Amino acid sequence: MKQSRLAVVSIVLGATLALGVGCEGESKLNVVLEEGPNAQNVNLPQVPQLPPPPPVNHSDGVYTIYGVRHQAARDPANLWNKVQRVHGFIVSVYVARNERGQNCTERDRCLEERPHVFIADDRTERDPERMMQVTGYATFQREIDEARENHRRNRPVSAQQQQMIAAGLARPVPFDFDEGAEVIVQGNFTRRAANGQANSSGLLEYASHTTVTPAPPPAGPLPSVRPQTLLTRRVLCITK
Repeated sequence: MKQSRLAVVSIVLGATLALGVGCEGESKLNVVLEEGPNAQNVNLPQVPQLPPPPPVNHSDGVYTIYGVRHQAARDPANLWNKVQRVHGFIVSVYVARNERGQNCTERDRCLEERPHVFIADDRTERDPERMMQVTGYATFQREIDEARENHRRNRPVSAQQQQMIAAGLARPVPFDFDEGAEVIVQGNFTRRAANGQANSSGLLEYASHTTVTPAPPPAGPLPSVRPQTLLTRRVLCITK
């Protein structure tokens, strides 16, 4: 019995000594802060100043591209798959090209996408995430070419076409969807259009539009040729 008590006391004393040694070996970190001219300076990059997002609506209540998507995330039941009006700039126009880089014709039989444009809140926008696709206003590029030609020649829409448009069986093909134009587009705000084109962030399936500001003219006019220059070349050719 006495031996067992001595064993217990020995164990307790050994544990106490071990704890004492462990405490004495504990390390401490002393932090010294230097101030004044001898203090070390850390050069950190400045926090970037991000531009504020566009407003949700324009002054006339029409949505911006940012606005309609922003509101759709908060009120999906009243935004998705409903007709909305969106105000923006045309920043990209899809035109089907053949292997030679020229506009496709029926003879080329190109595997072209459905005609579409992209609009954005900024005329110079190049970030695809901030663009919105507008589609459903034509099936082939030739329809747009015909609409442009009819507008250029001041040909009115036929009575039959007007009846079909009024009945909702056809849509007027836009002739002024050019890069740089400022437009208000009315259409179904959806993720997938009836022609198969889709975008998870939302696109507009065209119904109608209003051009606020037409696209700017080309950078410069073609150089004119003076009549006397033509006359001189003609004489030279006759001489030879």
